[in-house]
Amino acid sequence: MARGGVVIAANLAGDNPDIIEPLARFGADIAFIDCERTGLGLEAATELIRACRAAGLAAVVRSWSRSPEVLVQYFDRRVDGIVVPHIESADEAASVVELARYACGPAATHKLLVVQVETRAAVAAVDAIAAVPGIDVVLIGPNDLAYEMTGVRGARTPEVRAAVEHVAARLRLAGRAFGMPARLEEIAYFRELGATFLYYPVEWLLERSLAELREATDR
Repeated sequence: MARGGVVIAANLAGDNPDIIEPLARFGADIAFIDCERTGLGLEAATELIRACRAAGLAAVVRSWSRSPEVLVQYFDRRVDGIVVPHIESADEAASVVELARYACGPAATHKLLVVQVETRAAVAAVDAIAAVPGIDVVLIGPNDLAYEMTGVRGARTPEVRAAVEHVAARLRLAGRAFGMPARLEEIAYFRELGATFLYYPVEWLLERSLAELREATDR
């Protein structure tokens, strides 16, 4: 990201340690261990972190909570980075940086700290959030943002698109690395926005691969 390249963070879609080594072998940069949307508990996340270490793949956990007592447990298990959802202010972002320093000491500088912007309040506070020292990446959450704006998760209305583009422009102006989910057909738009952190669920990889396989077998 520092060189302007794209980092691919593949969401493991649950407790799937066997796919970690192939992800590392075939070019993923990060294993995205999702404890927010999959119901993964601390014990399962710990085993996935260990599997990532064995495979030489960076492990980043998305926490189900931004509470310090929850986040510190992932740091104690030597995770490479943390994704904190629903950050809506500079103070909340700064608390993530401070907790990393508390939990990791000097090693905090080697942890990837990612905060998610996915609400109207966060969009309004994006300049202040972007200015917080120590935050490495801002992950835009267009699906949750769409739900708050339209009542339909994943909607891509002009209002939602304008909000995403506003956030991207402000982050780009601040020199802050950022990213978002983007399907293959959306990568050009992703790059046009200046994003460099690509969130990509394993389901999308399977969807495309199986569609290609079905097409090949139906010929």
